[in-house]
Amino acid sequence: MSLENAKANLEEFGKELNLEGLAFDENYTCILGIDNTFSLHLTFEPNSNRLYLYSPILDGLPKDVKIKLNLYEALLEGSMLGGQMAGGGCGVAVKEELILMHCVLEMGIGTDASALRRFAPLFVEAVEKWRDRVQKILEGRDEGPQLTAPTTKPPSQQGGSGGIGGAVPGGGGGHLPGDFMKI
Repeated sequence: MSLENAKANLEEFGKELNLEGLAFDENYTCILGIDNTFSLHLTFEPNSNRLYLYSPILDGLPKDVKIKLNLYEALLEGSMLGGQMAGGGCGVAVKEELILMHCVLEMGIGTDASALRRFAPLFVEAVEKWRDRVQKILEGRDEGPQLTAPTTKPPSQQGGSGGIGGAVPGGGGGHLPGDFMKI
């Protein structure tokens, strides 16, 4: 049932984006390009019944230790309780020199087929803000937290039956269907 919920969410999301036939690959992953700038990865994990959303915030860690410390402090502060990361957090793959922002949507029984469609624009907006802030940190132009928290909670924290439901006020995010493309 959970895989069916994840597929229904992806299908609904694809319709919203005018990307008919959007589907998971053999690894239960779908990758979308956002404004030809970065990628949004959607991966369903059958063992946990969760849909993971993740995107790169930075590819290539700074060599300067002070800048790296400032970067890590900003990311830790921003990810505290998911406050500035759409309810999710971030992780660092040191060997790969990669920082990912991530979030999880439950796909268990009672999952609304519109959860991904409603939440993805909020997540993408948060990723864009963090990519901008990280660039400012790397350039030494960061003036501290200028980010605002999402105007709504992620679907997994909204009310309604099954734990996911309710409309996202204002539709969230500033992205239109044409901003997304299948990679």
